[in-house]
Amino acid sequence: MRLWTLLVQVRRLRVERKRRVLNAARVRVERAAADTARQREAIDGHDARRGGILDACTTGNIAAALWRTALHRHDDERHTLDDALSEALHAEQAAQTEAANASRALQREMLGEDDARTRVRRLKAEQYDDGDPDE
Repeated sequence: MRLWTLLVQVRRLRVERKRRVLNAARVRVERAAADTARQREAIDGHDARRGGILDACTTGNIAAALWRTALHRHDDERHTLDDALSEALHAEQAAQTEAANASRALQREMLGEDDARTRVRRLKAEQYDDGDPDE
């Protein structure tokens, strides 16, 4: 009986540790989602600025050549933004997978704790029925 009581305490500690891991994983998911949203906003802003540069390229004056050069440079930056978005999406997916794994681990630990508690209750009931509460 003492062994099972100790096991319940150990299981309770393990459940708490798994809860902390799950909470940390959920925070990482939220941060990764926010980072993905920031990357998408950066791409949207980049595309909006591109429209202004395109308008300047079609003016037909001597500065149009400079604007076309600016457009090429601007378009070259798009690859960097796309790469950053790709990395953010990958990090978000990894964080979601980590959170799902942490959730499953917590559920396993909770089942183990429930099993240990059930055994302790059953042992206490058997001792009470036997009339020997000290074992």
